[in-house]
Amino acid sequence: MFFIGVTIATSGQFMQSLAVPFYMNELTDSNFWVGSAAFAVLVPSLIMTPVAGIWSDRMSRKAILLGSFSVQIAAAAAYLALFAADALSPWLIIAIQMAVGVASGFQWAPSQAMTALLVPPEDLLAAVRCVSLSFTVGRAIGPAVAGATLYLWGPGPAFAVTIAGFAVGLLVMAPVRLRPAEPVYQEPFWLQFRQGLEYIWRRPEMRLVISISFLVAGLGAVFAFALVASVADDVFSLGDGGLAWLTATFGCGSLAMGLYVTGFGDRHLRSRMEVLALGVYALGILLVGATPWLAVGLVGYFIFGAAHMGHGVTMNSALQVQVDEQYRGRVMSVWLMSVLSGLPLGSLLGGFLGDLVSMRFLLLLYGGLLAGFWVIAVLRSNGFAGLDLGSE
Repeated sequence: MFFIGVTIATSGQFMQSLAVPFYMNELTDSNFWVGSAAFAVLVPSLIMTPVAGIWSDRMSRKAILLGSFSVQIAAAAAYLALFAADALSPWLIIAIQMAVGVASGFQWAPSQAMTALLVPPEDLLAAVRCVSLSFTVGRAIGPAVAGATLYLWGPGPAFAVTIAGFAVGLLVMAPVRLRPAEPVYQEPFWLQFRQGLEYIWRRPEMRLVISISFLVAGLGAVFAFALVASVADDVFSLGDGGLAWLTATFGCGSLAMGLYVTGFGDRHLRSRMEVLALGVYALGILLVGATPWLAVGLVGYFIFGAAHMGHGVTMNSALQVQVDEQYRGRVMSVWLMSVLSGLPLGSLLGGFLGDLVSMRFLLLLYGGLLAGFWVIAVLRSNGFAGLDLGSE
């Protein structure tokens, strides 16, 4: 039930996450405004994530998650009403994005930490892969349907489906029962957060996960989410039609890899999975930046979509199997913070550079930087060997 509920809610959420930059691009024809819309939702989410992580170690993770969904339903309803009234201006989009960011900051940490309370410890790794697949299915279905919806009917129906997705997801997950979590002493907020940071800092393998996740988000994932509308418009000159193709292809790559790692992930060391995923991620972005042909660009989006999924499952699994239960919420929140800080920085800087130079230049720059990091990190970390700690 948790898998189904998260999949439905995430599908609706990713429809909105694509509809907003699409409409912002239509309103302003500015990559900087598109990047600013992503910045506006991701920074509040970044700020709220550590709060959610600590709350997840103190109180009901399910209550936090369902509360987050409820607020995001209200935000999607505001989008729909303002769009229908033809009153959705760039600054109103920024304001609603900030509200969405606050609410989504209370979504990711409890949803990740809930996994350990749904299954016995021996099934945790398989459950992590399954939950990761639910997010991937949402990323595949939501943007793919959003691209087609935007092309055929515009942003209004996309906002409506977002409302429906969160509402159905909330109803499906409401009956889910969790095993009681280990009690955590009610220390002051910042002391608990500092303890979580110290716990991670003492473990080089966890620091490795955090640093990789930050850079992949800022240099790679931005082209799958915040800046994909700009890539479709500026690189391939195809507007909403190109957006539909790129997002659907990225989703298909993610889904294909998600199905594989869910069924056969136990056959591979996490270190080898990440070496391959990070290298392919950089290759896919460089391929998109280097070609004027949409067909080749779709190949790039497919392979870096698959790499995105392989990378995400590897990072999630590496943390989940190593962390002590009493620190789980805080550790997962710090990991999510690394992603949520990389995305807005990469989006805002990328939007500025895309307007200043070109989006093609940005793809080649970010892809080259990611490839350089891949080489350095593999050499300095002994092929990401620390990711294999905790493996059976």
